[in-house]
Amino acid sequence: MNSTARIQVLLYTQQPFVARGFAAVLHGRRDFGLAACCDNLPRTLQCLRRAAPDIVLVHLASRISLSDLHELRAAAGHSQIVLWGQGLAGEFAFQAMQLGVHGILPADTGVDALLAALQNVHRGVLCFEREMMDSVLLQKRVTLTRRQGQIVSLVSQGLKNKEIAFSLGITEGTVKVYLYKLFRKLGMNDRLDMALYGLRNLFAGEPELGRMRVAGRRARHAADPFGPRSLPPQVRERVRLHAVN
Repeated sequence: MNSTARIQVLLYTQQPFVARGFAAVLHGRRDFGLAACCDNLPRTLQCLRRAAPDIVLVHLASRISLSDLHELRAAAGHSQIVLWGQGLAGEFAFQAMQLGVHGILPADTGVDALLAALQNVHRGVLCFEREMMDSVLLQKRVTLTRRQGQIVSLVSQGLKNKEIAFSLGITEGTVKVYLYKLFRKLGMNDRLDMALYGLRNLFAGEPELGRMRVAGRRARHAADPFGPRSLPPQVRERVRLHAVN
């Protein structure tokens, strides 16, 4: 296999050691080439459009939202996306598959198995663990509208009704109506249940939700998987102060 036939991989990871280790693994191989290593989403999108790699390997040590995944898929063109890491299950995994992600690999995948999976994806084979597929297929589907997804996501970030209303440009009364309908739709009784649902199903790449103090703190910095992508200034200031304290 000559150099022009190498499978070009773009790695998106916020872990420097992962980037260096992956580059070392591919160094000197005739079947793979490293198109780029990117440590943030904007640079990944830029490299995607410029380099048009065969595969985009997304390392899930850091949080990624459905909104991020939508952006990656839109920029990827003919590049295939593979998610690699922990914290990906449930509704997010289902939505990832719906978006055309061709592989979801666990964090403890060995080097040879990882490269074999990338080769299979390049050939058009879907690579998902049987256990994950069973979980996705058996899970009860709850379809949220875009607005409902926004509400759940902002609740997961710890925003109050007034702040949610300001962020979405709607009235506080409308937020209360949405929440009432969402509680019934999701079969939940309080905001904590809804926040946990949002963290579990609208984001990936986080540790198990048993670490509630970490999850609760990070929820306030999470990107909204359904948009909008910015918060009102006074809310951002409150979040910043919360993080400092």
